Amino acid sequence: GPIPKELGGSDRLVVLDVKENYLSGDLSVLDDLPGLALIQLQDNAFTGIIPDVDLTNLLVLQTHGNELSGSMPQTYCGKLESNGGSLKSLTADCAEVECDCCTQCFTNPPSQAPSSVSPHFVHQGTNQDISVEPSQASSTNPSTVPTSSIATAPIYSTEIQCCGMTAKEREENLQNVLKDVSDINLISDSFSPQGKAFNWLLYEDGVCMCPNDSSLVQRYVMAVFYFSTNGDSWTSCSADPEETDCEGGVRYLSPVDVCTWKGSQCKRSGAIKIIDFESMNVTGTIPSELSSLQDLQQLYLEKGGLTGSIPPSLGDLTNLRVIDLNFNSLTGPIPKELGGSDRLVVLDLNDNYLSGDLSVLDDLPGLALIQLQDNAFTGIIPDVDLTNLLVFQTHGNELSGSMPQTYCGKLESNGGSLKSLTADCAEVECDCCTECGVGAGDDDF
Repeated sequence: GPIPKELGGSDRLVVLDVKENYLSGDLSVLDDLPGLALIQLQDNAFTGIIPDVDLTNLLVLQTHGNELSGSMPQTYCGKLESNGGSLKSLTADCAEVECDCCTQCFTNPPSQAPSSVSPHFVHQGTNQDISVEPSQASSTNPSTVPTSSIATAPIYSTEIQCCGMTAKEREENLQNVLKDVSDINLISDSFSPQGKAFNWLLYEDGVCMCPNDSSLVQRYVMAVFYFSTNGDSWTSCSADPEETDCEGGVRYLSPVDVCTWKGSQCKRSGAIKIIDFESMNVTGTIPSELSSLQDLQQLYLEKGGLTGSIPPSLGDLTNLRVIDLNFNSLTGPIPKELGGSDRLVVLDLNDNYLSGDLSVLDDLPGLALIQLQDNAFTGIIPDVDLTNLLVFQTHGNELSGSMPQTYCGKLESNGGSLKSLTADCAEVECDCCTECGVGAGDDDF
């Protein structure tokens, strides 16, 4: 059926996402929804013309895969980023809807059911077609809702143009930029998180990224993060709206700025400064590519199911202040390279399976909160003058020796600022610890 005209009363409606259904009728309801920012109507059976509406906040307008006709109103063309506006994605079936400004043109036969269509699309500037066989398509229709099931790149039937270059040129130029971020062999492996992210950029991302785009690396890295941590299995804001809800955020891999994606916060410059996921079933591994986010200050990946080791490359993040990876299943040592994070204030790694010694603390003099409890660390506790220390919890490990008096002297009871000092006092001699052994330090800091 149609989009009910009564929706025109929803004067605060910002997102209208009804793609991949069997909806029909015209689009006149858009006349009464001036607040819309994201409109996804693709792969239905809408008819008539595209209404000419001045949608002030428009970011995405996708109309392909329908039975529309006429021409794309110049109002939308004028809102494109290339024309100084905010519109990032504008699509149509350009054989039926004349559109000389669309960011992408599609040729999906609208008469076939969405579940059985083999997708085709062309990029504006040519009439050349790309086909994807059903067994190779990452979804049954072109859509801005990607999945992580990308197995192989689409097969080119001819070349296309995007960013003023052919498809092959764009792919090679993107690889040339991203090879400094990821191993080229991983980018070329369609089954790796890096390959999935690269193929998503090439063939599924509703924002056509160009090799010289200043936000290319950041967008790629966050896509790698999604695939590396099994984003399709997150409990909130995964790419597929049929799998999870996304209250209070924007889904990952949406055709908008990554700064708006759930769990991401950016500086005014547009650089990501915080990644924050807690209790969202974030599993898989932490990708080393995060080290390319040079403005990253806080990394919270708590209470998930992350495995593997802490990437040594995190030590390249000289602005990093918080590493909070507690309650996961991480293994291996704390990388000595973290000693390069001279601004690090919080190192929260409790309740994992980490091992090795604690010598990295020698090179982290700015730490204020250290939670290492309930792992498998060995050796002695280093004697480091941590000026700002507030919490130091080491119980539930395999440490030995004695607690350095340096820490005892920093306790509040001795006029210092240290509030919590814990150890397994049967193995680590500690006559000043605020708590000893199992259950110590259960207070939430």
